[in-house]
Amino acid sequence: MSNLSHLAPDSTIGHLPSHQFQVSSTTLGQVVAQKFGQEPELPGVIITHNSQVLGMISRVKFQEQMNIPDRVELYGERPIRFLLDFLRIPPLLLSEKWKIDDAVQAVLNRQKDLVYEPIIVEMENRNLRILDVHTLLMAQSNILTQANKIIHKYRLERQKYIAKIQQEQAKVQEYSQLLESRQRQVEKSHHIPNPQQAALVKQAQEISQQNQQFLKIAKLISAEGRVAFQATFQGANAICNNTDKILGVGKAIANDLETVNRTSRTIGEAIEQVRHLAVQVAVVTNQMGNQPNGLSQVSMEIARLASKTFELGTQMEQIGSRFKLRVQALTEAARAGANVAKSVTEKIERAEMALLDLEEFISEKDGNSESKNKIHLHENETSTSLIQEIQQAEVAVSQLEHIVKQQDSSQYLIQKIQQALKHKKP
Repeated sequence: MSNLSHLAPDSTIGHLPSHQFQVSSTTLGQVVAQKFGQEPELPGVIITHNSQVLGMISRVKFQEQMNIPDRVELYGERPIRFLLDFLRIPPLLLSEKWKIDDAVQAVLNRQKDLVYEPIIVEMENRNLRILDVHTLLMAQSNILTQANKIIHKYRLERQKYIAKIQQEQAKVQEYSQLLESRQRQVEKSHHIPNPQQAALVKQAQEISQQNQQFLKIAKLISAEGRVAFQATFQGANAICNNTDKILGVGKAIANDLETVNRTSRTIGEAIEQVRHLAVQVAVVTNQMGNQPNGLSQVSMEIARLASKTFELGTQMEQIGSRFKLRVQALTEAARAGANVAKSVTEKIERAEMALLDLEEFISEKDGNSESKNKIHLHENETSTSLIQEIQQAEVAVSQLEHIVKQQDSSQYLIQKIQQALKHKKP
């Protein structure tokens, strides 16, 4: 059986290996029996009449009838349509675009004695092929096996994330206890400032100054980047326009080269006529003897001129051919330049979106900078704000753990499986 490891959840029955065995309704039964004997892997035969599907007879049903002695004489030397009319098994005809899972459901929804009957697959080019149900079920089993492997992989990753979250929670609890102890020490010191708090205040001021400097640099980058992007965008448009002009010039040159080739062919025809005339002059000269030496000299000059003209015509044709090849190379280079320009334009547009996000971030920082400069750090307020941040961190960690625990839901796993299988497709 063919390798089915390349299949994905969205694969269709057109991707599965199938067989092509189709006969007309007038074909004798012994011909079908001989074909089944030569190719043991054939699951059945399709019977048609005037390009219309009459039905399908599986190998199993055919052999069941042929194992009866009187049936061999009855259907072996008669058209296959008689056996088809006797069996009266409705065929299952599906398009090649059917998903594998949907096709399996359609097969299983048939009568119990027809579940393992082969399927007729109609291809896009109107060809008909036979798909064995065993192949279809093996394909579905392969897809489910891949899905189970990916589910197991994500479960292992989820356990790793849960372990990391538990470690972070332990750290948060440790920090919380440390802050509580420091808060108690601060309350006991009757609000007496210590060197550590002074260092924190100084560090906060330095961070504020660095933040202001960062905002200034970001504004400068945004302004300079916008100017550079506009210039690059104009250059890309100019490249596209020049490319169109080059293509137009190339077409005009190609037309002129075609005219040169036609002229060269015309010169060649004239040369042939001149040669023919020179031959006639030489014949006349030989008939007249050696008296008209002038006519013989003219014949020689005509032949020499015809040879030179032929050489020039040949060189012109060669030059025209080489020039035509260079024009084609120039055209291909122009098109490549246009593609590069379009790619640069798309990248510029994405970069401009990034700059817009940066400008919004800068405007938000400008609005918040004045209020932050008015804040005076106090030892009690510092401890309270740090405790609040730790509490918020604990809430965020708990939410993250809750999200990770819910990652084993069916919808989330199905989306992850489909994404992973799409990345595995060749």
